[in-house]
Amino acid sequence: MKLSTFNLPHCRTQLFLTTKYNRNADNHSIRDIIIDHNASLVAVMPESELVIKFIKARSWHEYLKLLWNHSRVTKEIKGCSLLKNLGLCVPTIYEVGYGIIPSTKHKYLGYYIMENLTHSGFQELSKLITKEIIDNEVRNKIMKSIHDGLKVMKDNHVVFSDFHLDNIFANNNGDITWIDTGVTNYSTFRFHRFNQKFNHSIKRYINYEYNGKTLLSQSEKAMFSDLLITST
Repeated sequence: MKLSTFNLPHCRTQLFLTTKYNRNADNHSIRDIIIDHNASLVAVMPESELVIKFIKARSWHEYLKLLWNHSRVTKEIKGCSLLKNLGLCVPTIYEVGYGIIPSTKHKYLGYYIMENLTHSGFQELSKLITKEIIDNEVRNKIMKSIHDGLKVMKDNHVVFSDFHLDNIFANNNGDITWIDTGVTNYSTFRFHRFNQKFNHSIKRYINYEYNGKTLLSQSEKAMFSDLLITST
């Protein structure tokens, strides 16, 4: 373990407890901000060009979750490990840090540093579809892989609650990687809750809108609808 600090734009310097450390991420500064919204800040680091994601607190009780290791940082890190153990492709994570002082004066709950998937030819699937970069054969391969991955999660009582096409990176060969893996693994004793949450995540994915329109075709929607759990 070690203590780490980052100088971020429009934000006071914040101290983190780094629990997973790698020399590839020695330079604790950022170069280009990719995303900055109410849930997180994602940026590229200089020299290594690795990607760093800072998780923002969306409510005061999220600071309390840091105290018993149930924050969204922990959820995404554990989710990444869980999906990897289930045989799904996820980014390599090099470093993880947690906010030391749970306080609204500190903007970020924690961070993690991961590989830059764009260096391997991957992009958000939503962009590949909207820009018509991939042909139908590659698209069908990608959708089948997503379906199979969600089926694996279903069989193992795992819910990817915030799943949408921006959480899938794909390349021109049809290979996919799952990102932002905030998943929940339900015990068999909570199957009613799992059924409810899983169905909600699938319906949300099917109907998710990008600039006012859904990107899935009717046949794709039908394929993913087959994953829905029916009452018995």
